[in-house]
Amino acid sequence: MTLPGDGAASVLKALRQEPALWQIPVLATIPSGDKMEELPLALETDDFLCKCHPLFDLHRRVQRLVDIASFRRRESILQDEANRDPLTGLLNRRGLQAAMASLSEGDLPLAVCLFDLDDLKKVNDTHGHDAGDRMLRAFADLLRRQTRAEDIHCRYGGDEFVVILKQISSLETILRKGGNICQAFHGFQLPDGSCATCSGGIALCGSHEKLSEELISRADAALYQAKQGHKGTCCLWKAGEKTER
Repeated sequence: MTLPGDGAASVLKALRQEPALWQIPVLATIPSGDKMEELPLALETDDFLCKCHPLFDLHRRVQRLVDIASFRRRESILQDEANRDPLTGLLNRRGLQAAMASLSEGDLPLAVCLFDLDDLKKVNDTHGHDAGDRMLRAFADLLRRQTRAEDIHCRYGGDEFVVILKQISSLETILRKGGNICQAFHGFQLPDGSCATCSGGIALCGSHEKLSEELISRADAALYQAKQGHKGTCCLWKAGEKTER
């Protein structure tokens, strides 16, 4: 903290602004304890040490911070694994709830898309669960390719997937995106040479609407309409009406 000028502030700012460095612990060394009121920046670090300190004390402080950082990394990995579907790598339902809770007004308007893989049970019964698993993984990969990295991707249930498209307001764009996903998946071939299909339902949350799990219920109602009408299509929920592509 005794670097000349604003050297200490510059170093700390650089560490805090670069996402790749956020997890690196910061230990500040200060002239003496009675100078703390002159060094409020030191309070923003993970720990601080007064000069002149014994070398063994410095080693001990650094090791403690490294141990804490390692524990946090392991905790973060376990948390991430608990929120992800092991087969597809997408978020599971628990992860989706956490992701939805983190959404803000800046993400609005958004669209909640619910997709269902048609006849997955029949595929499992006819061709075996390995074929069904390949179908699930193929659809998860398709969702990643067809949407943006910042969108939310989730395997919601056995054969259901949820995608939340952020900052998207055009109904035409939303429907086209849902239709493109359904159409693209039609290219996935099953072991008997037939083509897989999926159906979709979409619910829109406008800029001034409140985010809630009701959006998934609306998307589910639109999905039901799509499957009732013609499998392999995508419907948009709109106060009891539907638009189909």
